[in-house]
Amino acid sequence: MTSLRSPTLGRPLSFPHPRQEDTHLSDSSVNNSSQLASKNEFTSMPLRDESSSARDTVDNPSTRNTVINAHSLANTFGTTEIPVRSQNVTTPTSQQSLSGNMTPSLPSSGSMAQHDSADLGAQHDVQYIAEPASVPKNPQSEIPAKQSTGSRPSSSEETVHNRSFSSAGPTDQSNLHDPNDKRLVKAGILASSAAGAGTAARHLLVARDGTIGEEGGREPRGYQGVSVPDKWGIGSKNIKEARWKAIKKGAFLFGFITLWLWICLSIFWGSTYRLTSFLPSLTVHVIPLDTPSSTSYLNGPITEQMQTVANQPPSIVHLGYQMQDPSNYPNGLEDVRRSVIAQDCWAAIVINANASSAWTNALNNGDASYDPNGAIGIYYSSARFYQVVLLYFDSLITRDLASPLATARSQALQAFIGTTNTNTNALTNAAIVPQAIGVGFGYTIFDVRPIQNSAWAGAAPMEASLIYFIIFAFYICLFGGMARMKSGLQSRLKMSSMFALRLGWPLLAYFFISLWETLIIRAWQVPLTDYLGRAGFVTLWALNYITIIACGLAMETVLAIVGMAWLPFFLILWIILNITSSFYPIEMMPNFYRFLRWMPFVHNVEAYKIIAFGTNLQHRLGLHFGIIFAVIGVELICFPLALLFERWNSDKSQRKQIEQKKQEENDNKHHQNGERGDEEA
Repeated sequence: MTSLRSPTLGRPLSFPHPRQEDTHLSDSSVNNSSQLASKNEFTSMPLRDESSSARDTVDNPSTRNTVINAHSLANTFGTTEIPVRSQNVTTPTSQQSLSGNMTPSLPSSGSMAQHDSADLGAQHDVQYIAEPASVPKNPQSEIPAKQSTGSRPSSSEETVHNRSFSSAGPTDQSNLHDPNDKRLVKAGILASSAAGAGTAARHLLVARDGTIGEEGGREPRGYQGVSVPDKWGIGSKNIKEARWKAIKKGAFLFGFITLWLWICLSIFWGSTYRLTSFLPSLTVHVIPLDTPSSTSYLNGPITEQMQTVANQPPSIVHLGYQMQDPSNYPNGLEDVRRSVIAQDCWAAIVINANASSAWTNALNNGDASYDPNGAIGIYYSSARFYQVVLLYFDSLITRDLASPLATARSQALQAFIGTTNTNTNALTNAAIVPQAIGVGFGYTIFDVRPIQNSAWAGAAPMEASLIYFIIFAFYICLFGGMARMKSGLQSRLKMSSMFALRLGWPLLAYFFISLWETLIIRAWQVPLTDYLGRAGFVTLWALNYITIIACGLAMETVLAIVGMAWLPFFLILWIILNITSSFYPIEMMPNFYRFLRWMPFVHNVEAYKIIAFGTNLQHRLGLHFGIIFAVIGVELICFPLALLFERWNSDKSQRKQIEQKKQEENDNKHHQNGERGDEEA
């Protein structure tokens, strides 16, 4: 067997032997191969692999020349597929291999694969299907093997042109669009002769621009599969349609944001727009305990003044004063304090018993210990709503008491001066009590449930911290949905499993988030044990837990209905509604806002005030817990229904996508069949 060196125009490629059992060479084949090599070394050179072992030749001389020329071309120019079709079969042993295209493949390990020349009979027409080998520059690297099949080549390999092997004339290549395929087919045609092999080599080495590149004009792997769209200016006509679509979507989004802004912010601003006009809804009890009433200097002026103020129109800022019967308070001031703590009223103005007689006795007896401010007591609870009580009650009650106190003082002085004619020592004793002459009657404010100076950190949980509840619940909802989408669980879980996941994961996360928030409150020394003892911390933790559940389940439900894209809009509305319900008393809002009593925030704030400051004597924690649980119950009814809607909508979208994909495939098939029909015609 003659062993020759591989050509230097390319890297050697080895072709696998189709049938290893038929590798028998005759002496004549070897001799013919040797003679052929001596005549034309380029065209008759046997292929060699990395182990430098010679490749068998073919018995038939004409077939042998054809195969050697083709294999030399493949060995030289890096083609991995050289299907050969024989139309005139002369040997019985080659029937099977010549009935279809033979596509030899490269061994993955780089070892020698024999070519069975016996499978190639005498032939007149040869069909070449050449394909650039996608291999690394290193000739020793592994190359994935292709299985040889007798089936028809794929559409990407159908670069077919039948031509007599002995002819080297031009051919019609009008149906070839890829320049690479054109060069490969032309190379296969030119490889029919020894002289044509050199021309084919130059044809393959020519780059797209007509020059000879360093890498033979080969395109990088995956080049044909990469499509980068052209870039255009914003005003270009080439992107007119895309630009118009973007403008329409942007205009719609901006319009919706504008509408949503007006809706959401109007809800909050509307709750405070006529805030002072609703101050009369905040009741203030006026309790005249001064006795005897017939000789009282205070009862008459004060009750008359408060009734006048209470009957003023809402356009005049005032509180809602109500006259109370002293018999409703048998225990006196103790019952008054209890009524304020029990939230029977927002404040109470008490004309203390014996207020008038105490002033008269002080002047007559010269009692220097007399305190004018003990005549009237004002009782309220600033912790109930410090934003309103501390801002309005002090100033409005002081304003409304100024006139009746002046009237009561003048009447009392007139009565005292009248008694000096009979009591010569009255003026002398009065000089000892100047406060009774100058001030006469005053008032003292009693804050029955104040926020101590060391406990003002407790005001934060009643305001901004509840907003974070909704924000954290929003993040859990949003990123949970993203995780389900990316992992594929959204479309692969059964309905029962989906419900358990969508409900179980948030409940577990809310449990710890509420614990962290409660620990932060305790870390900043907010009093939690003053009224409930050691149970205060656990009670507040439970309160925060059910509050974040009520806030979070609402967003889980809305997510299932509107999707992730529209969920942030609901977040804005949900925050606005809850903050509006707790920032000011609902009594100070129009009747439209009565529905806010079902918001979780307002009941969380009221219950927190009871735990931390004891604002409600009856400790109506059960009422506030019950309303929040009622909200959760409604959400648990709506949540499964929303999941069913989400699954139905998702399945509908998937079916629609599948139908569209099938329609596109059918259209592509009809289009390809039409092109083939036109080519055949």
